[in-house]
Amino acid sequence: MNKKECYEYVGVLHVHTKYSDGSGSIKKIVKEAKKANLDYVITSDHNNIKAVKDGAEGWYDDVLLLVGEEIGVKWSEHYLAVGINEPIEPDKKNYNVRTHIEEVKNQGGLGFIAHPYGLKKSLFRLNIASWNSWDDPNYDGIEIWSYMHDWSHHVNIFNIIHCYINPRKVISGPPEHILKKWDELCQNRRVIGIGALDVHAKYVFPFVMIQFLSYRRTFNTVRTHVLTSSPLNQDLNASKKMLYESLKAGHCFFADDYLANSKGFRFEAVLDDKYLIMGDEQKMSGKANLLIETPLPSTIRLIKDGQVLIKEKSCKLVTEIRDFGVYRVEARIDDKPWIYSNPIYLRPQIQ
Repeated sequence: MNKKECYEYVGVLHVHTKYSDGSGSIKKIVKEAKKANLDYVITSDHNNIKAVKDGAEGWYDDVLLLVGEEIGVKWSEHYLAVGINEPIEPDKKNYNVRTHIEEVKNQGGLGFIAHPYGLKKSLFRLNIASWNSWDDPNYDGIEIWSYMHDWSHHVNIFNIIHCYINPRKVISGPPEHILKKWDELCQNRRVIGIGALDVHAKYVFPFVMIQFLSYRRTFNTVRTHVLTSSPLNQDLNASKKMLYESLKAGHCFFADDYLANSKGFRFEAVLDDKYLIMGDEQKMSGKANLLIETPLPSTIRLIKDGQVLIKEKSCKLVTEIRDFGVYRVEARIDDKPWIYSNPIYLRPQIQ
């Protein structure tokens, strides 16, 4: 019985650049990523991957920059695609997100539902639809926690300056109904959960001297930690393949690293002489031992099939279970949202 050796890489997803409606160049984004000690950045400009054609993908010292695409039109569902080779341009007159979900799959890419809870803010001229295509079998995962949307949901004309100065005051974590939906979907198949930024770093009229949610600020907040089976190296194609394969397997967790550095968090299961990590799926027989470790003492919640099974303040929790189910972990510090794991799927012997 060999414990899986994992290599942890910390990065951000859903970053807009000058290739669409973001304010930053690739050079600027890499600069801020280095300052934030990120291992990777995945950009996602609207309906294009021009940055790939311009040779933007690659290693910048120790930062791996990859290019994805946010597919969608105004007032519609949006879909985040990574690992695609050709741009997917939506038909604005006859937009159907299901068609594009299938296109991403056909290209061998990986797709995530973007900001599934939608957002309507006249203050920012935003009117983004909530996700309605939950029954589609081809999407891979969901942006469970979007930093920009978390912040924006709480902002209005009366508190905007306060929220700009103290953005932490209005960060409340993933919406409960999205977590509930995620738990429901995972009963039937693996659905990957990620944390994302949706950062544009735009200067907002009439506050022309204020840049809301800059790259510098957001790169230190909601990050997705990916666990790989071997270390990434300077070979772009090999590292890209490894990172995307690990994401697709759900070998990841997401956390607010501004609250506290979550690097080193682990959630594992030992079952039938096998070690399982986040994202793994196994038929349940007999009993299993679950191990949870957080880098700092926190309130750990072990969740089974959407229900809290154990709640304990600690930095290590070991428990024996005998029932099949979908198990995931949440951790909070001072009642503030911190870490969200992907599930370990312990399925019944007969399905």
